[in-house]
Amino acid sequence: MADRQSSPKKLLGPWLIVLILFLFGAILLVFLNANVKSTSIKNEIAGPVRAIIILVVGSVIAKIIESKVLTKTLTSLKPRQKTLAAFVIRLVLYLGILLAVFAGLGIGLSSFVFGGAFITVILGLAGQSILANLLGGIWLVLFQPFQVSDNISFVTWQFPILMPSYPHEAIKPTYSGRVTDINLMYTMILTDEGDPLVLPNGILAQAAIINRSRSGARKVSIRFDIPSAIDPETLSEELLDDLGTWDRPPTLELTDVGIVSYSARVTVWSRETEERVKDRILHSAWKTIAKLNALEKETDTEVAPKL
Repeated sequence: MADRQSSPKKLLGPWLIVLILFLFGAILLVFLNANVKSTSIKNEIAGPVRAIIILVVGSVIAKIIESKVLTKTLTSLKPRQKTLAAFVIRLVLYLGILLAVFAGLGIGLSSFVFGGAFITVILGLAGQSILANLLGGIWLVLFQPFQVSDNISFVTWQFPILMPSYPHEAIKPTYSGRVTDINLMYTMILTDEGDPLVLPNGILAQAAIINRSRSGARKVSIRFDIPSAIDPETLSEELLDDLGTWDRPPTLELTDVGIVSYSARVTVWSRETEERVKDRILHSAWKTIAKLNALEKETDTEVAPKL
């Protein structure tokens, strides 16, 4: 009951702020027309007020259209069509709001496109990341390296991850998750850890992307140490038998030899997530090594009395 009572208040808050701003701007415009006689002063004040009103009202309308049209009307479309339609609708909406704001400031379309205002806006956007994110979003929608609902992994130098230490195999410094939305500025990803990740389109457009929804079986390798007392041939036979069936037959290779232990690498091909594959391999490796260790101790116990 508490949630049901609090939800209307949460919804009413933003609408109340918008209504207050709209009424304040309208009253200010009426006051200027009635009391200010100087045309230049009236235009200097009325222009920004009109622009603010247009921006506030336009943003509210855009949010309503996004929440109603994009989430309900487009559900019947395929993922590629839905992503493209949603991006175009957003682009047209916000471009229309931008032009309306400039019209409220008294800047005509021709002046905006061909005059100094257009150059100023472009230079201002280029100095920020807005233009890069907008163009990155257009690139992602047009060339479709992934679609909404695809599971992807991406590598980018802006978000480094520390490499694992020895004796584990090196892994790609990737972020992985399911794409939930692609808007004008950002791509929304629900990571494998369950965290919502908001990624600028400009960065993602430059990243190395692995689309796991379009890939088949992939190679996963993991390395671990084994006591020297365990015969490598026996380990290979027992471990590969315990691992069972995969997309391709698993392999075991020796990678290093020391005084008291040696290192082996197990490689499998699977469509499962890398974490789950490694868990299966390590469980089999632990069980096999424990079994062979126990057999080795039994053999030593039987030999000891004879000596």
